[in-house]
Amino acid sequence: MSNELGIDRSGNGNNWTVNNMAFADQVVDSPTNNFCTWNSADNYSCPLSEGNLKTTSLAGYNMVFGTQPFSSGKYYWEQLVVSSTVSLAGVANTSVSVAKRTRNVGDSADSAGYDRQGRFFYNDVTESGYATFGNGDIIGIACNMSAKTVTWYKNNTFIRTMTFSAWDDMVPAWTVGSGVAGNSDVCNFGQDSSFAGNKTAQGNQDGNDIGDFYYTPPTGFLALCTKNLPDVAVVPSEHFNTVLWTGNDTARTINGVGFQPDFSWIRNRDIATHHLLFDAIRGAGNALRSNSTNAESTGATDELTAFAADGLTLGTGEDVNGNAEGIVAWNWKAGTAFSNDASATSIGNVDSSGQVNTNAGFSIVSWQYTTSADNLIAHGLSVAPEMIILKSRTTAYNWDVYHKDLSAVTKRLLLNTTSAEVNGFFDTAPTSTVFEYNTSGASNNDNMIAYCFHSVDGYSKVGSYTGNGNADGTFVYTGFKVAFIAVKKTDAAENWVMIDNKRHPINDVNTPRLYPNLSNSEDEDSAVYVDYVSNGFKIRATQNMMNNNASNYIYIAFAETPFKYSNAR
Repeated sequence: MSNELGIDRSGNGNNWTVNNMAFADQVVDSPTNNFCTWNSADNYSCPLSEGNLKTTSLAGYNMVFGTQPFSSGKYYWEQLVVSSTVSLAGVANTSVSVAKRTRNVGDSADSAGYDRQGRFFYNDVTESGYATFGNGDIIGIACNMSAKTVTWYKNNTFIRTMTFSAWDDMVPAWTVGSGVAGNSDVCNFGQDSSFAGNKTAQGNQDGNDIGDFYYTPPTGFLALCTKNLPDVAVVPSEHFNTVLWTGNDTARTINGVGFQPDFSWIRNRDIATHHLLFDAIRGAGNALRSNSTNAESTGATDELTAFAADGLTLGTGEDVNGNAEGIVAWNWKAGTAFSNDASATSIGNVDSSGQVNTNAGFSIVSWQYTTSADNLIAHGLSVAPEMIILKSRTTAYNWDVYHKDLSAVTKRLLLNTTSAEVNGFFDTAPTSTVFEYNTSGASNNDNMIAYCFHSVDGYSKVGSYTGNGNADGTFVYTGFKVAFIAVKKTDAAENWVMIDNKRHPINDVNTPRLYPNLSNSEDEDSAVYVDYVSNGFKIRATQNMMNNNASNYIYIAFAETPFKYSNAR
C-alpha cells in the first residue's frame, strides 16, 4: 500500500518520510534478484528515467539495450507506448556493431524491431502490413533461444514470430528514428505492471512465480531477472585468480591462489623487465617471455621453483621476488592430463599431450613440430578453441596468436609485437578436436607449447568490439563482472593491454596496465581506463590502445563473479 512506503519492517523504527513517491514507484528488485532495465552504459543518445525503464527520444537516432542479455532460455517482457510515433520494440545481438548501434533496431542481420506503423525491420529490410499500435498499447516480446524465435504481441494478441538460426547472446533493444524527439515508452521486464503508474497494475507472474506483468507471460516464458538466469557451472575463483605480493628477495611460497596453478604468468610491476610464463607441462623453472622471441630458458632456480597447492614457490630472482617491488601473477588451472597418439586415435596427424580443463575451456598442449605436413594437433577440449597462444620452445621465433574474430581464419597476431594482424598459420579454423599449425618460423622437430581457450558462460569470454573514439566508450557485454582483460587492436599497430581487478579494484580514471609485448613497468594514468560493471566492461577513454574510433579490437576476459550472482553490487 502507498501509505506503507518508507516503513521499516525490521522493528528498529528507522522509518522514512516519503515525498513525491507513490506505490507505483516501487519495484520488486532485491539484493538477490535484479530485473533487467535499460542499460545506461550501453545507451546511444537516449535519456532514461523511472529507474531506467522509461525511454524518451531526442532528435537524431536514439538506441538503448537491456542490462541482461541471454544465450539460452525463454524470456518475456512488455513495452507500453506512452507517447510515440516511430519507436521500435525489438531485440538485438550483443555483437551489433557501433555503426548499427547508432541506427535502428533491424538495420542489421543481428537485430529486429516492430514499429507503430505495423512494420517489421530485419537485415535492413522493411516488411509492412502488420497491426499498427498507438499510445496506450502494450507490446509483448517473447524470445525463445532454443527455437531461435522472437514473437511479438499487441495487447496480448499474437502479431508475428520471426526465426533467426544464427543468433546468440540476445538482448532487449529500443530505438527511435532520426529527427524525432519526444517519443517515450515504458518497459516492464517483470518489475512493474503499472508501467510507472501509467496503467493499473495486474500482478501476473511467470511460471516460477516471479515478476509483476500486465499480461500473463506465454507458457514457459520467464521474467528477465537474475534469479531466472541459468545456474553457472563454473566457479571462477576455482579456475582463474590474480595474486599480488611484494618481493623480499627471500625464497618463499605465495599462497592465496585458491588452487594449484598449472599456468602462471608473472610480472614485476615496478621495473623494466620480462613477462615470465610458466606451466606445469614444461615444468617450473622453465620460462618463456611474452615480450621476447627467445626460446625457453630452462633450469632456473631463482624464479618459479614449484607450483604449490595454493600458490607459487619462488626463488630470489628480481623478476619474481625483487625486494620491496610489486609483483603480479595471473594463474589458471588446466586440470587433467591427456595424451593423443595420432596414429592410434586418428585424431590429428602429430602426437600431442598436455593438461585440459574442459569445464573452464582451457588446455595446455605440447607437441613436436614437423615440417613434412601441416600439423593437426589434438587440443583435448570438446569445443573448438576461440583463442590460441603458442610458441616454439626451441627456436627464437614470434609468439603466434589465433583469435576467432580476426578478419580471416588465415590471420594471426603476434603477442611479442605491436603489429596489426598478419598472415597466419591456419588454413582452416580449429575444430572440436584439433587445431592446425603451419609456419616457416619454427624448425623441424621444435618442441611447441600452446595455450587454448574458449568461452564459458559466466566464467570467460573470447570476443571483439569496435571502438567509438568517445570518452563514453564502447560497452562490452561478457556476462560477468570482470577480473582480467587482455585487449589488442587488430587493424593497426598498437600495444597489447592487460588489466585486472586486483591491481586496481575500483572504477576511476586510473587503470593500471601492463603490456605483454613490452618490458616497460606498469603504467597508471587517465589515458586508458575501464569501468568494471556486473555484466561486462565499459571503455572510458579515447586512447588508441582500447578505443580508437571505428577500429577493431579483440579481447579475452575472465570473471570475478558471474552476472547471476553479482547483482547486489
